[in-house]
Amino acid sequence: MGRVGYRRQGRGKKAAIAVICITAAVIIGLVCIFALMPELEKSQYRLEYEDLIERYAGEYGLDPYFVAAIIHTESGFDPEAVSGAGAMGLMQIMPETGEWIAGKLGSEGFTANDLLDPETNIEMGCWYLQFLQERFDSLPVIMAAYNAGHNRVMEWLDDPQYSDGTNLTNIPYEETDHYVKKVTKAYEKYKELYELG
Repeated sequence: MGRVGYRRQGRGKKAAIAVICITAAVIIGLVCIFALMPELEKSQYRLEYEDLIERYAGEYGLDPYFVAAIIHTESGFDPEAVSGAGAMGLMQIMPETGEWIAGKLGSEGFTANDLLDPETNIEMGCWYLQFLQERFDSLPVIMAAYNAGHNRVMEWLDDPQYSDGTNLTNIPYEETDHYVKKVTKAYEKYKELYELG
């Protein structure tokens, strides 16, 4: 074999080694990305107040992942969040709703600022979710009622253009429809990423 043949063979070996190295780097990179994905998703779907969520979800017979998904969607776990409509705290409870719930819980001296306390807010939010759970059969309907109000959702359930009588087949409010989709996605993510008791 002449010098030209050796050179070609040498170049072929170098090219093969380069392809192997690039392939290995890509595989290692993908493995690292897949290994880090849960941590990246946890930064997007963070979980705080875990003890309070587990405590009050347990007390009111709720799925803690569902409670976490509601908090994520409502306030992004910001205990001082106040909406343009005046909803307050982690679970975005309106002051008048908080006053009504306080009466049901037998809590005296309730003020709107109490809704900025994480424990008070989570307890009241869980009590309200239990109230909805006793009236509606499925999580999507409970989500819709949490967003749009239970009386309005009961009207939708009685209307054949929106419901089959049990489930909502068509949510007439775009905001509520988007909300239900967002909570549903968060609910699946919290079940995937965390272990709650």
